[in-house]
Amino acid sequence: MKLLGSPDSIYKSKNWKTKQISSHDPSNGNADYVTVEPGETIKLGEIKGSGVISRIWFAINSEDENILRYLLLRFSWEDEKTPSVYAPVGDFFGAGFAEYVHHFNAMHGMTSGGFFSYWPMPFKEKAVLEVENRSTHPVTHLYYNIEYHDTRPDEDTLYFHCKYNRENPTEIDQNYTILKAKGRGHYAGCVLNMQSYDKGSLLMLQGDEFINVDDDEYPSIIGTGTEDYFQGGWFWNTGPFHAPYHGLTVMDEVNSRYSAYRLHIPDPIPFRNAISVEIEHGHANMLQQDYSSVAYWYQTEPHSGFGEISDEESYLKPIGTKDGAYLMSEVVQDTE
Repeated sequence: MKLLGSPDSIYKSKNWKTKQISSHDPSNGNADYVTVEPGETIKLGEIKGSGVISRIWFAINSEDENILRYLLLRFSWEDEKTPSVYAPVGDFFGAGFAEYVHHFNAMHGMTSGGFFSYWPMPFKEKAVLEVENRSTHPVTHLYYNIEYHDTRPDEDTLYFHCKYNRENPTEIDQNYTILKAKGRGHYAGCVLNMQSYDKGSLLMLQGDEFINVDDDEYPSIIGTGTEDYFQGGWFWNTGPFHAPYHGLTVMDEVNSRYSAYRLHIPDPIPFRNAISVEIEHGHANMLQQDYSSVAYWYQTEPHSGFGEISDEESYLKPIGTKDGAYLMSEVVQDTE
């Protein structure tokens, strides 16, 4: 967005006032954090008027080893009934399976105990920023900074969205859905988490992505393999990496766990009325696996109901590892 700072415009005059919402101790003591009890949703801040959120930083402490899945972000623009951002905090910041992985890219990351985001989040009348704790343990310390520019977005500005999805297991012969959206906007990327129930298996990486835009009878984009979409190769045979717009944050070959991100910042994929972003789990969806994801996109409001998070604990909780090398992961054989 041209409203925000960037290397090619840092020398230009800025016509906004920068403000920050934070967990600063209002008594001017040193307890600069909030606590989120089990089952509680708390409001981090509400901004009235127009502006653009330019930076978010968190530090999180809880006894729950899966808190990065159970602590959910809920961000709403204007007076919408369902949030535009609804996602586990760990997945939003770039890594799945409730794992803290030191990495960074152009838009977000995890760095030495902190979490950061530079995704621009514009609003015209109001922004409400909440977190929801689905854990049975409290978040004892949540430190946060939310920086925003007090300015008026352009008329053609779109709203930021991020939603979580999971299929455990995926369905034979059916693509896994990363995003389904209606309206006008553009797809800006995803984090995809994949786990096989067959230890050591890489067969799922033979799945291709399919992106249908608007009234496509045939996908506008068809890929050549999962690691290819994330701009790696050869089953990620040289290990994890993080680059400005793509990376592999988790690579657990023993337990067949992989978490990767692709950001379409230099190459956004626009849509006029609808978009579907899907990926196979194995060639021709021959496998049942555990897939989860967050999608990032900008669009007009209202948004569709895609990405609502179930109350069932299993929809969020990582499955861990399997002692046996058998599956739920059924391989469908071609008998023809």
